[in-house]
Amino acid sequence: MDRRKSDSFSILRLIAERTKEFTFPKVRRPPNPPSEPPTQELVSWGVKVYCFSWMRHMSTLVNGIVILKDAGNMPSARIVARSVFELGAHAHYVKKHLKQHLDSKNVNSAWSFLTPIGTGSRYVNEQHPEQSGMFPLPSHISKVVGCFGEVMPSSNEAYSFLSEFCHPNMFAFSQYYRWPNPFEVQFVDHDTQGVFGSAAAACLQGLLAIKEMLRLAEENRLLPCLLEPLVAISKQSGGPSGS
Repeated sequence: MDRRKSDSFSILRLIAERTKEFTFPKVRRPPNPPSEPPTQELVSWGVKVYCFSWMRHMSTLVNGIVILKDAGNMPSARIVARSVFELGAHAHYVKKHLKQHLDSKNVNSAWSFLTPIGTGSRYVNEQHPEQSGMFPLPSHISKVVGCFGEVMPSSNEAYSFLSEFCHPNMFAFSQYYRWPNPFEVQFVDHDTQGVFGSAAAACLQGLLAIKEMLRLAEENRLLPCLLEPLVAISKQSGGPSGS
């Protein structure tokens, strides 16, 4: 197996093992009435809810990749890898814009930005538009992935490649057959090689973005827990970005 692919999967395995041990404290919403301007405390609460939810979901998905890979189910692992990539890109997108609002001391804009991040739903807007006020449109994934290019220049290509395995097309179907000659199709067991480099890189970038947002929200309980796997990954891979 290619050493680079092996290193990428070992990073995902390490993340899966360490994040599975995380426990999350309760986060009580500040008593800020909807009719009053948002406060810094309300924004910090929203950031914590996002970060904790993100970490739980990322941990679940990465553990899923490990289980599927160990079981030899690479087609399913590739589909989950795309979701991991999306999560990493989304964390960077949220961190970038949230920090811009907070750096400019614009708490109202920060809260307005966070609202569709936490409650946005394209499904609700399309199928139940009368509820769009409570569930606004979220940022489109293409915009999120495009923004991710600031820290991962090949993000659009990587995401497009991962997406090919999620749809009924040549990439998905060709996992199960080969052309031994121009006139014959031979069905085979799907290959066991992964596409984990971009997923591992996106996961690391996402964890770094979450770390920064926890710092902005002054969340001191979970931040040390997050630093521990990041330090371990850095030691294992020789740098924060891994393989």
